[in-house]
Amino acid sequence: MTLDIYTPYQLAMVREDPRQTVTTSHWLTMFFPNTFVSTQEEIAFSKLNASRKIAPFMLPNEPGKPIYRREGERIESFKPAYTKPKDAVRPSEFIALSPGEIVKRESLMSPQARYNREVNRIVTFHRNSIMRLWDFMAARAILNGALTINYGNGVAPVIDFGRDAGHTVVLGAGNRWGDPGVNIFNGIQGWVDLIANAEFGGSATDVILGSAAAVPFMADASTPGGSIYGKLDTNFRGSEDVAISRGIIRTDPLNPFTWLGRLSNGLDVWRYAGPASKFQNNDGTFTDIMDPRDVVVASRAVDGIKAYGAILDSANNLEVADIFTKMWDQEDPSARFIMSQSAPLTIPVNPNCTFRGRVVA
Repeated sequence: MTLDIYTPYQLAMVREDPRQTVTTSHWLTMFFPNTFVSTQEEIAFSKLNASRKIAPFMLPNEPGKPIYRREGERIESFKPAYTKPKDAVRPSEFIALSPGEIVKRESLMSPQARYNREVNRIVTFHRNSIMRLWDFMAARAILNGALTINYGNGVAPVIDFGRDAGHTVVLGAGNRWGDPGVNIFNGIQGWVDLIANAEFGGSATDVILGSAAAVPFMADASTPGGSIYGKLDTNFRGSEDVAISRGIIRTDPLNPFTWLGRLSNGLDVWRYAGPASKFQNNDGTFTDIMDPRDVVVASRAVDGIKAYGAILDSANNLEVADIFTKMWDQEDPSARFIMSQSAPLTIPVNPNCTFRGRVVA
């Protein structure tokens, strides 16, 4: 019996099969609606600042005056990260019976079927882990206006997207949320105004609260006399005619974003918490994607791009791809390897549309 070595095209069909369970990318969905795939190692793009120039007053009998100029255009170029998880499909893993086959003798699988199942599991696992990496990169780009690409062994380049330094603050004692006399509503209003007036800024659409920051916010919203009290619409509107009042806030293990309500003018407020708000390191430990003490104010005018650079593998034939998967044999020790590669970069085109503040100790 010959067990097939599947081609990159066949592995891509497995990876993209709609029946596969796919990791949901929440930060990408909210703030990175655009996709760009390149055959170059570096990713370049331009952006044009919105002009605030007004048309001049002119007498009717005067000749017209030119006012259009491509002011404020900047060319940005970034080198994406690179990832390539590799796992072996070993003979011992598809020759031996699985526990389910031992219990249910009627469902015995052939070695070929076990082999195909193991290939499917590895390809799907690679895809989901890479998609989690994309979402992690998207979150950190929004949180910090920069990305640290930690390759290990002391190699950790920082990609700075150029967010203004004033868009990251740490509140001190006496100014933190929950401290006596602190007006949470006015603080949020100030940050909304900050990103609206910034270069390449925008109108805020979302406030994202870490789990610790959400505690004083919700206490303020539910206390008569609190700065948020009466200003947070907690009805979830599925249509114009239906309003469902929200009660106990539940955390979805697969979705860290829980909608808390809406402040005036369409500013949605979210709580970011739960198992999906952490990522697992290679050593098995877990790290928060967003610090629970933080608050993010952001505009979806950040116009984020999910960018993918060149796959540096001759087997890819320089074709554009977000993920490239290949398979090959090793003679001694005998093993068949599957490797998936991606060169991702999540680019907040307008980083000043984001703000992060640490509001509790």
